[in-house]
Amino acid sequence: MSTQPLFLIVDDYDQMRRVLVSNLKTLGYTNMITASNGEDAIRKLNANPVNVILSDWNMPQMTGLELLEWVRKDKKYRFTPFIMITAEIERQQVEKAIAAGVSDFILKPFSSGTLSEKIRKNLQKTPVKTPIPTVKPQESEASPFDAPVSADVEIKVDTTLTILAVDDVPDNLTLISSLLENDYRVKVASNGQKAIKICQSADKPNLVLLDVMMPDMDGFDVIKELKANEETSDIPVIFFTAMDEPDSIIKGLEAGAVDYVTKPIKPTVLKARVGNFLRYHRGYEELKNTLDTMMENAKLRDDVEHIVRHDMKSPLAAIIGTINSVGKNESITQEQLKTIEDLSYTLLNMVNLSTDLYKIETGRFQLNAKPVDIVRLTEKVAEEIRLGFSTKNIKINTKIQVAGELFAFGDELLSYSMLHNLIKNAAEAAPAGSAVFITVDSGENIKVSIRNLGVVPESIRDNFFDKFVTVGKRGGTGLGTYSARLIAEAQNGSISMSTSEDSGTTVEVTLPRATV
Repeated sequence: MSTQPLFLIVDDYDQMRRVLVSNLKTLGYTNMITASNGEDAIRKLNANPVNVILSDWNMPQMTGLELLEWVRKDKKYRFTPFIMITAEIERQQVEKAIAAGVSDFILKPFSSGTLSEKIRKNLQKTPVKTPIPTVKPQESEASPFDAPVSADVEIKVDTTLTILAVDDVPDNLTLISSLLENDYRVKVASNGQKAIKICQSADKPNLVLLDVMMPDMDGFDVIKELKANEETSDIPVIFFTAMDEPDSIIKGLEAGAVDYVTKPIKPTVLKARVGNFLRYHRGYEELKNTLDTMMENAKLRDDVEHIVRHDMKSPLAAIIGTINSVGKNESITQEQLKTIEDLSYTLLNMVNLSTDLYKIETGRFQLNAKPVDIVRLTEKVAEEIRLGFSTKNIKINTKIQVAGELFAFGDELLSYSMLHNLIKNAAEAAPAGSAVFITVDSGENIKVSIRNLGVVPESIRDNFFDKFVTVGKRGGTGLGTYSARLIAEAQNGSISMSTSEDSGTTVEVTLPRATV
């Protein structure tokens, strides 16, 4: 009998199912069945002992989220790893999946390494044991955080987690503290008002153990106030109730409590319930952090695409301008052919540039520095901008302070993108009929200064190079200067900006000088 896990792959796109099957085989897994939609998946789940579910999100008939909800209601698959595969990251929808019990997410497109890591992590997780209730009133279900009660219950110690115990009886607070203080940080409150104040503090607890029966403000009032406040609504609550009060159990769970413990408190039961819930809660928080990382990475990719699209407009405009010039003269020179060829290669390289920008943003970029002819590169970009801004009557004046060739130590494509963004931004900001002045100078380092007669609004001067900073610029993304800063710093250089009514705006880039 095979010890390999059985995977169920659910996707309405046949090619995607084939890709997943192929990837799993490459990773050494051999047992797989597939389903083309959620209803087909349920039939397969009823007929086969599935160990891992990989499901697409957007499917006809039954979505991945609806399938997840069905799976978590089925006792057999309540704790089976369910990995959602999606190309769309929308926080509200993903939070619904987390609340429904999703185990993990994979964002399309993904690598086999990502798939392997997600599967390995979820297969290694210790499944929560089948609930064994300590008390089971007919009107309520057993706690999902129960565990077999014995003297040797193993609870993972984590003194970074804080538990708040709330009870008006001092002896109960003493008992709870003595049971838990070696495993967690324990705070106590003798009434509901103190409990709420602690929950609203900067050091709010990870879990509240709350007595229901208290004078002045009972446990139900405390839960109600906690859930009504956005700052405290996500703090989980386990409440204490008498064994013969099933109505209190139902009322507490309906009010938002995650679990209950009956009085008199049994030490092994309390430790097991707390330990099991916090183990679940840690997994939940890890999943939320994974979601945040996924959303940020997806956003980074979108930003990079914006940058590249932004940069590609001028080379395209220059190509079109050259072709139009050829059409009017009904002839083409070798120089014009060379211009079109160079610009076409520039566009191709800019597609490749997107990978480098993404790596810079995520801290994974490694610079392979080489001498870059900064004079030739600056004049090339200036000529492209001239063609693109001819209708605005903007002059692009370059002044090279050093005779002969001048080489920076960096990456030519990154330097091109940086200069292109900065010179194009200067041309856009320059008043019609004015000029952009570009100066290339050298000392210990190379300095490229780009000046226009426009003035940067005061509201964005302090964060001029930050992401998404733009004002009064139609269609502006706020990514051009941001990507220029990234690129300058990735090449061990720097960038600065000064602006005034008298002299206009100057952006100065400093790059290491190469010895050739």
